[in-house]
Amino acid sequence: MAVKSSRGGKRTGSGRKPGAKNKVTVDLKAMAQPYSQEAVMVLIEVMRDKEAPAATRVQAANGLLDRSHGKPAISVEIEADIKETSFDHLKNLLDVMEKSRERHRLLCIERGIEIDGEYEGVKDE
Repeated sequence: MAVKSSRGGKRTGSGRKPGAKNKVTVDLKAMAQPYSQEAVMVLIEVMRDKEAPAATRVQAANGLLDRSHGKPAISVEIEADIKETSFDHLKNLLDVMEKSRERHRLLCIERGIEIDGEYEGVKDE
């Protein structure tokens, strides 16, 4: 017989409040900020180093561009056939889900597993 746990799930008033910063992130950011200028200088040095591999120089240049101009926006084009999401299609999906739920319910009954507070008993073999 399954016993419902009193722990877990969403509890009123629990968790970090909306908009509140993660304390670890804030602490790490505060520790790293004094080194920002030095880190940028290292990126410039690597980018200008003719002895460094090209991939490393490009990566340093990209890092500088990302920090100075922001990362480029990523766009995704999606082509969809609206007919596929018609009411009939959605109804078919609901039918498939209902059949799946019924199969699950029957398996639980067959195996003697509690379903939403109901216990069907173990099937005699």
